[in-house]
Amino acid sequence: MRTANQRKAKYNAKTDPVTVRLKRLAMLPIMTANYAVSAREAEALETAFRDWWFAREQVAPPVRILYHAFAKQVWKCTKKYTRASLVICAQSRKDKWLALGLDDRVLRRLAKDVFGITLT
Repeated sequence: MRTANQRKAKYNAKTDPVTVRLKRLAMLPIMTANYAVSAREAEALETAFRDWWFAREQVAPPVRILYHAFAKQVWKCTKKYTRASLVICAQSRKDKWLALGLDDRVLRRLAKDVFGITLT
């Protein structure tokens, strides 16, 4: 077991500003690349939702925000699950938004057209 002085020395070495800056600089290209991929995926979702929305549905603008929130939640499901688990996750999100008063037909069409997920 380390002594108190050894623990302090290790902590000070890990939190030294020069060491932290070097680690951050080494990780910066990877972090930037990961963010760029995530931003492109989010932009693709926004574009798909906008194109789908304006081409298909006639719903009042204040309610569009709620359908957009549903789309984002389903998108998060697609990042986490596949196959049957994805359908279960998306179905639970649909049930939640259905209970909040959104139209079942629109929710199902949104999941099918934008994400390719068939909901009941």
